[in-house]
Amino acid sequence: MDPDELTLRDLRVQVLAERRDGRLVKLPAHFHERLARLEQGLEQARDAAREDEQRFQRANSDISKLSDLKLELHKHRERKLTLLAREKVNGQQPSLEAVTEQEREFLESVASVIGQHRQKLLVRRAAPVAKPEPKAKPGPKSAVPGPEPDATAPADIDDSESLLVRVLEDLPTFTGLDARNYSLKANDVAHIPLYNARMLLEAGKVERLEEEA
Repeated sequence: MDPDELTLRDLRVQVLAERRDGRLVKLPAHFHERLARLEQGLEQARDAAREDEQRFQRANSDISKLSDLKLELHKHRERKLTLLAREKVNGQQPSLEAVTEQEREFLESVASVIGQHRQKLLVRRAAPVAKPEPKAKPGPKSAVPGPEPDATAPADIDDSESLLVRVLEDLPTFTGLDARNYSLKANDVAHIPLYNARMLLEAGKVERLEEEA
């Protein structure tokens, strides 16, 4: 057998490793292509054994085992990819070394959904603050009233949707609560969502700047 070919035993070992390890396990090179070839080979063996009941049942059993192992492997990896997506949204620095090219789209999609969900539930929009109406000065009834006072005043920056910050060190790309990806380097000045800014401030990764007039 070609040493580069995957076997059911190899797949079982990979599933056990994924089950035991709390973090995403790095898959062998060309794993998904090798898995597809294994599945194709088992299906061909089953088709070739239709005249032999014993061989046919054995081939069907192997295909059933393959399906169960594939499902378990993907369940473990999807759960861990979801955790990585949460860490990414939180502004942490998760290692993505074990994420395959096929899984990156899933990871980015989950991070975007989490970011949009938090944006909807956690970020409070600043409500306009009404100025008290000035008391009218006594005067002749024919006096012309002055201009109407401004109905709103700027809200405090802590209640706004984003903060202006300066980045103190290079940060890994993360998805903000606005579902945008941020790639920030040391000394960059940027507005970032309030939720992410607070976490980065607490971690000492950024410093808050005052808004320019």
